[in-house]
Amino acid sequence: MQNLSFSLGLFVVLGTAGCSFEVGAKAGPKAPAPVVAQPASSAPTAPTAVVGAPTPASTRAPVAFGRVSNTSPAPAPTTDSKPSSGVPVLIGTNAFGQGTPDASGWKGSFFLLPPATQKLPALATSQPNGLLFAKELNVVLKPMTGGFPGIDATRNEDFAIRWEAPLIVDSEADYTFRILSDDGSNLLIDNTLIVENDSQHTIREKSGPVHLVKGTHLITVDYFQATGPVALQLFCKKAGGAETICPTRLP
Repeated sequence: MQNLSFSLGLFVVLGTAGCSFEVGAKAGPKAPAPVVAQPASSAPTAPTAVVGAPTPASTRAPVAFGRVSNTSPAPAPTTDSKPSSGVPVLIGTNAFGQGTPDASGWKGSFFLLPPATQKLPALATSQPNGLLFAKELNVVLKPMTGGFPGIDATRNEDFAIRWEAPLIVDSEADYTFRILSDDGSNLLIDNTLIVENDSQHTIREKSGPVHLVKGTHLITVDYFQATGPVALQLFCKKAGGAETICPTRLP
């Protein structure tokens, strides 16, 4: 009878994981836990944004006009001038949008601002004074006239709009987003700041890189107008591609 000896070596190699800003994580059977965004100053190179993974397609609930929900999505806004929420809706069209929702476009929450506002207020926690909709964010520099019929037809200054939409990404890639505005604006994806162009200023543009994984993300553009002309244009470019006015579906 032979004596058999066994030795078992267990080696565990622990490594540190570096992260540049990346929206989401690679899709798979199990999505990893959300990654907390790191400030740009902690990254050794120009960062891209870091936020949690999108919900897998098999469990994702429908997206209703920019609200990503894994339980019950918010009902789509109606075209009534006085919806059930009591918030008025734009009647007709104006420089920024229309009163009718666009299935592939943006929902805008409208806010009245006090005079001499210098920076974007906390729109996410504010009660909107009205709603409007747009197919794309492409307002070229122009005088603001005509106000917001159905909401405040005389309001051409001192207002803000929070634009939201589901951003559907068909294939993982690096993107550059560019926002041009008069006055201030910020771009967020999955609640992570990608481009900061805030404060009261004349027409100005800022850009930011981001890595987007396949799936549905929440894209938000906060904008405010103090005085003078208005402008708000959102552009995006896939790595190796051409820049366009940003759609809400990226192939």
